[in-house]
Parts: sequence; structure tokens; C-alpha cells
Amino acid sequence: MRSKNVLSLEYGPKADLDETDWKILKLLEEDARMSISRMARRLNLSRDKVKYRLKRLVSEKIVLSFMVMTNLPKLGYTVWGYMHVRFANLTRKREQDFINHVRSHPNILFAHSTLGAWDFGVEFFAKDPGHFFQLQKDLKETFSDIIKDAETGSFVDVYKTLYVPPRP
Repeated sequence: MRSKNVLSLEYGPKADLDETDWKILKLLEEDARMSISRMARRLNLSRDKVKYRLKRLVSEKIVLSFMVMTNLPKLGYTVWGYMHVRFANLTRKREQDFINHVRSHPNILFAHSTLGAWDFGVEFFAKDPGHFFQLQKDLKETFSDIIKDAETGSFVDVYKTLYVPPRP
């Protein structure tokens, strides 16, 4: 069973969205807590139309989540860093163990499989550089049998987050 905080990307046929659907997505990107009434006013549509469209976007899994972005330093986490991992001798079981571990780890913000030079990426949030080092060390030691190589670094500032792409 997948955790509720796991985005499950589904590949397949492209969804058929019109201009209004795209406008709703952009409004949600601006403020995921925006009321249906406010959306309706901004789109010059009835509440019922906006409610219906939003419900459809969720049921068709176009909208996967309504998220909260926190200011990590204000919560006492001054380091936001990453670790890229290259695997060796990976079995299905150990891969699933690794995935389950990162999914359940309280300090892992984002985890993803990749194509390219690295096989997997993990983003941590830590209280300080020492805590960040310990989080990386623990992951490397726990999975020393499958982690061949790792690269780490930290984010200093965020200049862009985009969760709704431009309309194709």
C-alpha cells in the first residue's frame, strides 16, 4: 500500500484539458487553499462549474495533491540538501527495502528514481550541517551493500518551483 504522501505518476494517454482546466490548475498552483467561490469569481464561472471541474481533475488524477510548502529554517531546519546515489548489486528486495526506508524516513523530503548518471535522488532537511552529515552517513551505512557511489550537496536558496507546467 502506498503512503498518502507519495505521488504516483501514471503514464499513458494525455488528458484532454481545455483552457478553463488549465486556468484552474494555475490558480491552484498560486494558492492550493483558494476557495471555490474565489476561483469562480476569478474565472467568471459559477461555483458549481468550478466545483465540478475541480472534482473531475482530482478523480482523473490530474491533481494528485494539495500541498503545503514550509519555510524549513523557520521550523529549525537550516540545511536542505541532497544525495544522489548510484547502485551496484541491486536486487528487487534490496531496492524495495531502500524505497521503504526513504519513504518512512522523517527527514527525507523528496525521493525519486532517475535516469542518467545517478540511479536515485534523496532530499534531506536537517537541523545543522552535523545532522545533515549524520543523515547521509546513516543511509550509506544501512545500504552499504547496494550503494556504489554517492554525491551530496545542499541547497542555499530556491528561485523557482513549478508544479503546473505550461499548457502544451
